[in-house]
Amino acid sequence: MDRDFSAFNSYFEKIYILTLPRLKDRIELFTRELNGLNYEIFYGIDKEEISMESMKQQGIYDSAAYTGIYKKQPEMNPGMLCCSLGHVKIYESIIANQYNRVLILEDDVFPVAENLPLFPQLTQELPDDWEVFYLGYEGNEIFGWKQTVKRLYYMTFPFHTSLRLSRAIFSNYYPRPLSKHIAKAGFHDCTHAYGVTLEGAKKLLQQQTPVVYNADNLLSYAIALEKIKGYITMPKLFNQRTARYEIRSLTS
Repeated sequence: MDRDFSAFNSYFEKIYILTLPRLKDRIELFTRELNGLNYEIFYGIDKEEISMESMKQQGIYDSAAYTGIYKKQPEMNPGMLCCSLGHVKIYESIIANQYNRVLILEDDVFPVAENLPLFPQLTQELPDDWEVFYLGYEGNEIFGWKQTVKRLYYMTFPFHTSLRLSRAIFSNYYPRPLSKHIAKAGFHDCTHAYGVTLEGAKKLLQQQTPVVYNADNLLSYAIALEKIKGYITMPKLFNQRTARYEIRSLTS
């Protein structure tokens, strides 16, 4: 299906789609649905071709630091590690090529067609200091009176079922609207569609060398701890196909 992606092609200096050669069904789907988008396929690291022990020995992955962040999982699973490494490799490419504005998509992404025409207006509203810009995300999408109460409670009694979160993180847990279509990002899930600047890529790479975060938590922690300037678009321009179709995930 043809859609007008010209504004995306003009705004971003580079567009990557992260996938694996063996995921042919996914590649076929995003090739069809993103026709007109000037992207480059970026092949990540396959979980079937790595050894977790080797990743530790090479200093690529720090399991001790990982357990300091995640309460219930003693070890990152291989699929998630490879997903995180795929994003790390893209940050390295951004830095090596000195790309100033890059859009990163995962292979389970699909566009919200009716919202795509909003993109030129979104870029006009987006603050110039942005370093991470979510075009798709999940979780903590609104900030109303219920969220205000929850935030105050968690700031008093910090608690999360699976993550170790501080009062500082809970103070920035929910988005804060800045304009009609842009909000300061909160603590969000997913990395299926986000923009990153050159400076943003440098900061994310520093935080993820060695790998200690799941890919989406890297962004959410960095933003909530105010180590990087992140924003979200309202409404979302991209969603994840895995939330809608039964297709195997990169991290399954």
